[in-house]
Amino acid sequence: MSLMLVDIATVYYRAYYSQPEWTAPNGQAANAIRGSLDALSYFIDKYQPQELVTTWDLSWRPEWRVELLPTYKTARVADADEEQMPDTLSDQVDLLRSILQEWQIPCVGLPDYESDDVIAHYARTADQQVLVVTGDRDLFQLVNDALPSKVLYIGTGISKHTTVDGSYIFEKYGITAEQYAEFSVLRGDASDGLPGVAGIGEKTAARLLQEFGDIDSLIAAAKAQDSRIRPKITENLITSLDYLERAKQVVILNRPLELPPTASNWRKNAESPTAIELGLKRHQNAWWSAIDY
Repeated sequence: MSLMLVDIATVYYRAYYSQPEWTAPNGQAANAIRGSLDALSYFIDKYQPQELVTTWDLSWRPEWRVELLPTYKTARVADADEEQMPDTLSDQVDLLRSILQEWQIPCVGLPDYESDDVIAHYARTADQQVLVVTGDRDLFQLVNDALPSKVLYIGTGISKHTTVDGSYIFEKYGITAEQYAEFSVLRGDASDGLPGVAGIGEKTAARLLQEFGDIDSLIAAAKAQDSRIRPKITENLITSLDYLERAKQVVILNRPLELPPTASNWRKNAESPTAIELGLKRHQNAWWSAIDY
């Protein structure tokens, strides 16, 4: 048994900006729809999940996260006009959701929460293998070799996606999957508005977590003037205590949510009048041959 969780925004944004312009017979712009359905078809055919959920951002910058960390995603709102979803994409997103719902593929989101939060809830409460399709590295923290839970990372492409498991994270970053969120907090992430701790980059963050295990133990060591931490790093950690506590609450995905169960009958609902109208349906159980983009 396996559960596939699809971070749909990272899929349709990639499709929209990577696919050439394509218009359906009725004149509807459809490159994001086509690319998204290609991607879903590819992953379903390759991994054959028994359960499937697409997760949606109902709030890409939740107020509670901004209250904890005012810099959260500020780089993305520096110019409000640039943050507006293009009209030709917005219309496609609405129609994509309608198509998936007609095929009985669950589309799950929660007000004031991000897609990441929804995925984390399902992944952390699952009792079966979990496959997370995303272009967001923040979700690497959900990798769990015991279950197993893996991330199918599409930042490297759809057919060339990277399968992220515990070994991959250790080889690339020198840490465990469980440490990935705190690793991000320590080193910072400009795209998410995480300033990090001054003087702590990727290598230093990895070394400190290898040595001390987690941020709480690292802080305790810094307060005790542990000689394994350079004096300047100790000073920076102490002055960053408030940031570290707040950022952990922002970055670590562990909030229990009230969400519908993952079971669905999507495999029994391949026909879609809306999809047929757009000319997007080719035949039962397959939309297109998957393409690499």
